[in-house]
Amino acid sequence: MHAPNGEPESTTTVLLTGADSQLAKALLRVLAKAAYRFDGRVFRVHALSHAQLDIADRQSVEAAFARFKPEWVINCAAYNAVDRAEMAAEEAYRVNSLGPELLASECALTGARLVHISSDYVFSGEPAEAAAQALNQCGITNCGLTENATPAPLSVYGQSKLAGEQAVLRILAERAIVIRTAWLYGVDGHNFVKTMLRLMAAAPDAQPLTVINDQIGSPTWVDALAHLIWQLIASPLNVGCGSGLFHYAGQGQCSWYEFALEIQRQALALKLLDKAVPISGIDSLSYAAKALEKGNKLALRPSYSALNSDRVRQCLTGQNTALTHCPELWRDWRWQLKAMLEDYAAQVY
Repeated sequence: MHAPNGEPESTTTVLLTGADSQLAKALLRVLAKAAYRFDGRVFRVHALSHAQLDIADRQSVEAAFARFKPEWVINCAAYNAVDRAEMAAEEAYRVNSLGPELLASECALTGARLVHISSDYVFSGEPAEAAAQALNQCGITNCGLTENATPAPLSVYGQSKLAGEQAVLRILAERAIVIRTAWLYGVDGHNFVKTMLRLMAAAPDAQPLTVINDQIGSPTWVDALAHLIWQLIASPLNVGCGSGLFHYAGQGQCSWYEFALEIQRQALALKLLDKAVPISGIDSLSYAAKALEKGNKLALRPSYSALNSDRVRQCLTGQNTALTHCPELWRDWRWQLKAMLEDYAAQVY
């Protein structure tokens, strides 16, 4: 294969774990739309589900590397059941900590590089921290937590994700790219946007939906994250960006309550909903108490976990063709939501 300028295109073999996840599906969808090319590099992807590759099983990992000989690994496999993880800590750590460690170790042996996805739940978002970050960490794109913010996870899920990213960086250093992201949603899988659409469509007249209003974060369209990942792999700049830890999320910040209001506003405009539903805010403690009355114990979530994406944006500045691949990449979260809902509406209609 040759690039438009006549130069031969290089082909990169990628092993993609967690193939059933919404991020893995977005990575494959985005790559297919780009004709499997980013910046003169052709990607050959082997996407494996949990049934095909258990990342926490050493023999399974070794067999996959021996068969596919990847130059890059993108790890989308994760234990994401935040509340269940409180009672299933061993399994959460097995998938979120041991799994990434085994992948990183095999990458170190074979010379492959690793993209590992982590979470904003590695932070606590205590009020003092939130106030300091909101005042002092504003940058090119948005206020929010930078890569220098101190992790302090409140839940087993967050603790296991922190252990996983630390293992990857310890083993691979700059041969790894660890991306903390937040509040992912897209047309595939289970996520807040699709849940809200379903609840709003099914809600009886005048029956309000109750949504948490004191947890602040950065909603992120999974397709935009997928574009970023392919761009980082394709870009020669990724080796010279210093540490392998990056934050990426939709720009700006909001509460879950504000997110729900915007979902409804845009969904009505796109005729994905035929009526407005009252939405009321509730604080985290009250919401958890109501859940407990129904027999559901909720894990603690960070009160503030908006992410600042300045560092990864600066890393790609200068030859960032990701902007042409995905105009919403660095835009406000409302624009990303609009792009997702338009894609969703096209599927529905």
